Amino acid sequence: MHKEEESMNALVRRAIATAKLIGGALLVTSALATAVSAQTTLRLSTMAEVGSDQLEYVETFAQKVEEATEGRIQIKIYPANQLGDWTEVHEQLMQGAVDMASQSLSTKFDKAMALAWFPYTITDYESAREAYSRGGHVYDVIAEALEKQDIRLLGVYAAGMGGAGFTKPVPNPGDPNAERNLKLRIWPGGETHRVLMERFGFSTAPLPWAELYTGLQTGIVDGLVGGTPEMQYQSLKDVTKVWVQYNDHFEPSWLVASKQRFEALPEEDQKIIADIGHEMTLASMEAMEERDNYYLKALEEAGVEVILLSKEELEAYAKIAREEVWPKIAGEIGEENMQKILDRMAAN
Repeated sequence: MHKEEESMNALVRRAIATAKLIGGALLVTSALATAVSAQTTLRLSTMAEVGSDQLEYVETFAQKVEEATEGRIQIKIYPANQLGDWTEVHEQLMQGAVDMASQSLSTKFDKAMALAWFPYTITDYESAREAYSRGGHVYDVIAEALEKQDIRLLGVYAAGMGGAGFTKPVPNPGDPNAERNLKLRIWPGGETHRVLMERFGFSTAPLPWAELYTGLQTGIVDGLVGGTPEMQYQSLKDVTKVWVQYNDHFEPSWLVASKQRFEALPEEDQKIIADIGHEMTLASMEAMEERDNYYLKALEEAGVEVILLSKEELEAYAKIAREEVWPKIAGEIGEENMQKILDRMAAN
């Protein structure tokens, strides 16, 4: 009996030891599983093409988030509208089907998004930084409108300041009251710039982008408004004789997140992402000014006459736009949003 008991006790000890080993292994496996599940991958859709400055901005944002969260959050980027065009992605953000995006925003759900091309909400790089950064009068109106759509605004990629390119000389470019016998292309549906440029002495004609190059070549139109120095250089420098830097609008690409997906993250990580978005906005603004200057010089080297308006001339254009044009186009962004912009500008 003693031998049997000793044998049995040995078996029990071995069983207990084995159980401890198995238990330890299970604890390690469980810990590893928890570590893996703690890592969140967010899908980010962007209009940015491979090799573009905007894609580099998005990639830098993703890298900074991963580093700051010590790998807890990774952002997988889908460039060139791989997850759908920007209007589709806007809806998918609202539904939580896409996590994040860097793109234009649709006016289908709120006219406030038209502030992206509303003329003379800014006049220079300094006012653009103020208006489109966190706490700025344009940023806050857009952020408030997006919250109602279950989308969180995180930042802005600054693509450039707007101007107009021409195939002919521009009479008195610094005078907003001069009459000009030139026909400008506006984008189809571009009511804001139709009213604006007609007040500044031009006639206008809507023309699709696909027909623009030929239209400039054949004289159907004498120029276009709504682009940036980079856009003009990349696509139309061969048919451009004059570029006027009107600073009529600011070209943004909005960095946004599905509110549903964003608020599911730990509060610590939400703050990290929001702060990096703001940091990237400010960096983008600085880079925009450098990029615009680079492409203005590139246009000159390509044989284009580049006309930069003085601060006083820009203010004269802006004053007329705000006093005479805004009342006629307020419906483009909605009367309520128009009043918010006026109130915020008056408070600044």
